[in-house]
Amino acid sequence: DDDDDDFGDGDNDDGVAEEYHANADDGDDDTVIIDDAFYAYEYKDDQQEQEQQNYEYIYSGIATLKNVYDEKGVPYYSCEKLGGLNVSQAMELADLSKYGGKGYLLAVDRHDIYASFCGKANWAQDQLVTCYSSASNYNNDEHDGPDQNNANIPSYVQCTDRKNSGVAKLNDLKTYVTASANNDPSDSPYELGPPEDESYYPFNQIQGLWQVDATSVQIGLLHASTLLEDNRISKVNEEMVKMAYEGQFNTINIFAIDNVALNGNAMFSVLRNQCGQSVLKDNSDEPTCGRDLIMPKMETNRTLPIFWNIVLVVVYGSLVIMVTVMLFQAFRLRNKGPQDHRLVCHGHII
Repeated sequence: DDDDDDFGDGDNDDGVAEEYHANADDGDDDTVIIDDAFYAYEYKDDQQEQEQQNYEYIYSGIATLKNVYDEKGVPYYSCEKLGGLNVSQAMELADLSKYGGKGYLLAVDRHDIYASFCGKANWAQDQLVTCYSSASNYNNDEHDGPDQNNANIPSYVQCTDRKNSGVAKLNDLKTYVTASANNDPSDSPYELGPPEDESYYPFNQIQGLWQVDATSVQIGLLHASTLLEDNRISKVNEEMVKMAYEGQFNTINIFAIDNVALNGNAMFSVLRNQCGQSVLKDNSDEPTCGRDLIMPKMETNRTLPIFWNIVLVVVYGSLVIMVTVMLFQAFRLRNKGPQDHRLVCHGHII
């Protein structure tokens, strides 16, 4: 898990460590990794002063983090410590029983000024796939995008258009994540693919989510969109689960998705049961894994069932009718004007 906070007095990390430690105590054999990635620091114009601050910041920052994790009984290591380890060796490092706890929890970073991520992020800026973008990028033979010569068609494409441009968007994202896992190994941050130096990059991250840039934000605001809604409508998590289940990824250590409440458990199940990790056995006493298991049932929506939608329509419809009738009656009485309720008896007003 990632904890993207600015470096301060350690209070944020104290809460993170305590929360994950509690989760580890309640868990089973799952190994949880805390990645304190991407702190910010104040930049100095003077180069010598900047270098001195960098030196002080690195070591004071690491010391503060180490104190926080020591207090909470969480092992804290640099990335190099994980290089070349297998799962059982990593679990041994993360074993909280050595610190009087239960479960497996491990905090890691590169121990540099940014507390950098220990893996290759596969974030190639010139190849990012956003949910919203200009139609000019898709108006070619490779994509079935809108014809910009038609004034009635918007000049942008969106991932939420499931029947038209969204199909091309999703295909582009699938190509992006496939390249991140299956390309030839390379340590270049500008190239997609697993790392070549696995001691420096112990992890390979697959970013199965819609990225964000200035254009996508502008267009998204016009649609009043949110990351969660874009994720849900485009069904991107469902597609990522299917790809993982079908074994389309060769190298995965960390799989990043948005809106994990929607099909996050399905992704966890599929990755957990990849061949080589599953401990289930069938009648032949051979490990049951991968596509031998049924793909998890996935949610496609988080809307209410149709029965409750009908109930809501009836209830709110009745309220609307009642309010309308009351307003109508009040309007009628108002139009009749003031009423003279005095009685006249034998020509005298009573």
